[in-house]
Amino acid sequence: MTQHTLRSGCIAVAAACALASGALPLTAAPASADSPSETVVPAALLNNPPKDNVVFAGTGGFLHRSDTQSTFVWTKYAGGPDIPVPQVTGNLAPGYRGAGSDVMATPSADGYQLHDMDADTTITITPGPGQSYLGTFGSRVLTVTRAADGTVTGFHVLGTANGQQTDAPVTGWPAGATLQTPVLAGDADSVVIRYTDSTNGTTENRLALVDLATGTVTPIMGPLAPLAHVVLSSKYIAWYSAYGTDGTSSAGQVHVVSRSDPGGTETTLQIPAAPLGSGYTSHVRSLGIAGDSLLIADLASHSGPFTPDDTLGYPLYSMPLSGSATMTPVLDHVYFNTLRQEPDGVVAAGGPAATDWAAHLFTAGPDGTPTGTAVDSDPAIPAPLDGLALGGGKLFTVERGTGGGDYVYDRSVQPGSPPSYGPQQDFSDSLAATDCDTAATCNPPIANGDGSISQLRPGDSVQGDAVVVKIPDLNPILVTPGATGGTLVDAEGRYLVYDGGSTKKQYIGDVDPGAGGTSHVLFTRPISAAALSGTTVWVPGSTPGTLTQIDLTTRRTVQTVTTDAPCVPSELQAAAQHWVYWSCGPSGPAGVHDLATGKDIPVPAGLAQLGDGFVVEHDTSAGKLTLTDVHTDTPTTTDLADLPTGPVADDRRVTWAVDKYQGGIAYLDSGKNVHLVDPHIPASTPAPAAGAFMYPGQQLAPGHSLSSSAMTLTMQTDGNLVARLNTGKGAGQVVWSTGTSGNTGAYAVMQNDGELVVYKSTGGPGRGGALWSGPADGAPGAYATVQDDGNIVVYEQASTTPLWASGTNAHSQTVHGGTTLKPGWWTQGTYTRLVMQTDGNLVLYRRRDGAALWSSRTYGHSGAYAVMQTDGNVVVYTSTEGPGKGGALWSSHTYGHSGAYAMVQNDGNVVVYTSTGGPGKGGALWATGTNTTAR
Repeated sequence: MTQHTLRSGCIAVAAACALASGALPLTAAPASADSPSETVVPAALLNNPPKDNVVFAGTGGFLHRSDTQSTFVWTKYAGGPDIPVPQVTGNLAPGYRGAGSDVMATPSADGYQLHDMDADTTITITPGPGQSYLGTFGSRVLTVTRAADGTVTGFHVLGTANGQQTDAPVTGWPAGATLQTPVLAGDADSVVIRYTDSTNGTTENRLALVDLATGTVTPIMGPLAPLAHVVLSSKYIAWYSAYGTDGTSSAGQVHVVSRSDPGGTETTLQIPAAPLGSGYTSHVRSLGIAGDSLLIADLASHSGPFTPDDTLGYPLYSMPLSGSATMTPVLDHVYFNTLRQEPDGVVAAGGPAATDWAAHLFTAGPDGTPTGTAVDSDPAIPAPLDGLALGGGKLFTVERGTGGGDYVYDRSVQPGSPPSYGPQQDFSDSLAATDCDTAATCNPPIANGDGSISQLRPGDSVQGDAVVVKIPDLNPILVTPGATGGTLVDAEGRYLVYDGGSTKKQYIGDVDPGAGGTSHVLFTRPISAAALSGTTVWVPGSTPGTLTQIDLTTRRTVQTVTTDAPCVPSELQAAAQHWVYWSCGPSGPAGVHDLATGKDIPVPAGLAQLGDGFVVEHDTSAGKLTLTDVHTDTPTTTDLADLPTGPVADDRRVTWAVDKYQGGIAYLDSGKNVHLVDPHIPASTPAPAAGAFMYPGQQLAPGHSLSSSAMTLTMQTDGNLVARLNTGKGAGQVVWSTGTSGNTGAYAVMQNDGELVVYKSTGGPGRGGALWSGPADGAPGAYATVQDDGNIVVYEQASTTPLWASGTNAHSQTVHGGTTLKPGWWTQGTYTRLVMQTDGNLVLYRRRDGAALWSSRTYGHSGAYAVMQTDGNVVVYTSTEGPGKGGALWSSHTYGHSGAYAMVQNDGNVVVYTSTGGPGKGGALWATGTNTTAR
C-alpha cells in the first residue's frame, strides 16, 4: 500500500523511549498494515530539577511534595508506595506538621489529629482554654498561652496517658526571662525555644532546651545572634546565621553545644568558603547534622556566563564538627532550601542532573562521615508545551523554558509501524508569545509544509499586528497588514491568509522578497472562510454550497465546485490538491469534498483538521480524538486517543496537530509526551486538473479538459491533447494539438519539475513513455493555464514569466499587409471568429453557436496557411508553397492595391479595405457579406 511520508523525533530521554536519533521505542508493538501505528516521543524536560518541598523528616519517613506531585505525600525511607495526604499544606514552621518521629499532625474540628504513619493509628489532642497550637513533636503537642497584649505567658505540653489527655506546663525559666515564639527546632524528646534575658542590663537573645517528658527548661549557652537558625540532632544543638539574615561578622559561624550538656561549653566553627573556584562568592544558607559532621548548603554567585550550577544548585558539602579548613562535597547539586533535620541525619533533595534527582537521607557511615542514600526519586519536570505543529514531515514544538520564555524546536518524522523520528534541533527563539496556557488568547504556529512556520504576533509592529514567518537559515520575515485584532487563518509555503479585525479585510500575504512590497501583502479581499492550496486559495462561492478556487498570481477563478454545504462555510481547509473540508460552524454540519470524484463526504462537526484522505476531530465533550477515514468517499470514524479538553477552547496545534502534506498526526498526553501516529491511509494523487489551471502533480486524464472563456484544452481518449476554440454550444474548432493520437489512455501531467508532458497509459514520471513535452527546461513549481486570450502557457511558480506557450492566443482584428495566418491562427469580433484551421480551410464562424458563415473551401490541405499580401490580395497557400512559388488554393482577388488590409469587423463582416479606406470611410475591395447573418 502506498503510504504517506511521515517523519518524527524524540524530545528528551524517558523510560518510554530508549532512543538515539531515529531509533524506535523498544516497547512498540507491530501494527497491522491498515491500522494506525504509534510512537511516543518522550516529553522535553526542563533544565532545572523539580523542587521538593520537604516539610519534616521523621525517623522512618518524611512528609514532602515535589513539583511533579499534585499533593503532599508521606514517603518511607525503606521504600514502598507514597501515601497521599491531601489535607496537608506546606507550612514549614518546625513541628507544625510533626517532628522527630513518624507522627503527622492535621487540624480537625475538635483539635489536632496525630496520625502515626507506621502504625496507622490516630489520636486527637485538644488544646485547653486559652492555648494556641505551636507544633507536634513525636506524640506530644506544644501550645502557647498569651496575655491580652499578645505577650507570651507560658507553654504547655499536651499528650496522652492511659487513654486520657495530659497537660504539663513548661517550667524552670530563668528569672527575668521574656518568652518568645516560634519554636526554632524540635524532635520527639525536646524543643528549642528562644527567650530574652535582661538580667545584665542589656537584652540578649538566648535559647532554652525544653524536655517534653517533664516540661522542664535547661538554658543553652549563648548569647544568640539575631535571627539565628537552630539545628537539633540526637547529639548536638547548633545555631547559625544564614546569609541575608545577619549583616554581622557572625555570618558563616556555627555555634555548637552538646545536647547532653546544653549549658556546657560552646564550640564556634567558621565555615570555610566553598571550593567553587575563582570568581565565586558563597554563603551558608542552610545546615544539618549527620553524626559528628555538618552538612552545608551554600548560596553562591559568580562573575562570567551562566553555568548549569546556577540552575541545578551547588554541591552539598560535609565538614567535621571538630573543625576543618576545607569542605567535602557529598552530593553534586542540592536545592539549598530542602535540608530537613531528622534525629540522626538529614534529608536533602539533589542529584548529579535534573534527570537524576532524588531525596537523599544522609546519616553517619561506618567511618563516621555522612553517607547519602536516595530514598525517593524525583522525576524531571516536562517542559510546558505552548504549541505543536506538524507539516511536511517536520514536528515543531514550542517549549516554555525555565525562565518562562518560549523556544521552538523541530525534528524530522518518518512513517512506519511504528513511526520513527530524528533528533531534536533548535529552530529559533519564540516567534511570538503563544499564550496557549490561557483561555484568553492563543497564537500557536502553523507548519507551512516547506520546513518553515508562521505565527501571529499581535500588535507587534508600528503598523499593528504582524505575521512572522521563520524560514530555516534566514531571518524571520514579517507580513504587516496594517490591521489590529486579527487572526492568522492559514499558511502554506510562501503564502498566508490573515483576517484584520480593525479593517474587516482579508489579507493575502506573500513572503517572497520580491512580492508584496515591504508589507508583503499581495492583495486584500472581503473576509470569508479561506484555505490555501499551493498557489491558490479556496473561498466560499457566490451561492451557498459552492466553493471557488482562486489563483493567487493572476487572481483568476480556477474552478467552482458544488458541495452539500447548506450554508456559506465558516471554515475551509484543503489538502493534497484533492480534498476540501468545509464546516457550517462548531455544531455543523461539516463535510469533505473529493475534487477527483465530485462527491461530498459528511464528517463529524467540531474542532477538526483535514489530512490527506482523513479528518481528525477533537470531541471535547467525550474527551476523545477521533479519526474519520474518507479516502474511499465513504466515511469511517474511529476513536484515535483519549484527549481531555485542552487549556484553550480551540486546542488545534496546541495539544494536537495534523500533517496535511504527508499524512501524520501528533497529540500530547498529560505527561507532555508527543504521540506520533501514522494512520496508514493511502496517499492521494492530486485531483484531475480542472478549471483553467494545472498545478504541479496534477493530471489531465483521458476525457478531461481545462477551459477558459475562449479555449478548451482536452486530453482526448485517443491520446491527443487538443485545443479547441469555444462556441456558444461548447468546444469547436481545433487550433492546436500534440499530434499524439493513436495512444488510447494517454494522459497529460504537469510534473513537479515544471515539464508539461503527455505519457502513454503505462508511462509516467520516472517510468518513461513520454509522447510529447512542452518546455524543454522546466522549473520546480511551474504550472499550466489556459488563458482567456486562448493561449496555453506554462508559467514559473508565482510568476508572470512564461516557460512555454502554445501560441494559440487571439490575434488583432486588423490584419495588415505582410501578415501570415498560420494553422491555428484566429481572431474574433463581437459576433464572429475567423480561424485558419489546421485542415487548410479559412473559416468564419458565428460565435454564439459555432455555425460556419463563410469559408475559403480549401479543407483537405493539412498545413495550408493564408497571407495578407502586401499587394492587397488575401491568398490561401498549400503548406509547401507560397507567394512567388505557386500553390494558391484561394484568393480574394484584390491584388494591385498596395497597403490594403483585412478587418474582422464587430458587425460580423470580414472586409478587405484599401490602405486609405475603412469602416465609415469606404474603400472596400472584398467582403464575406456576413454582417446580416452574424448575430
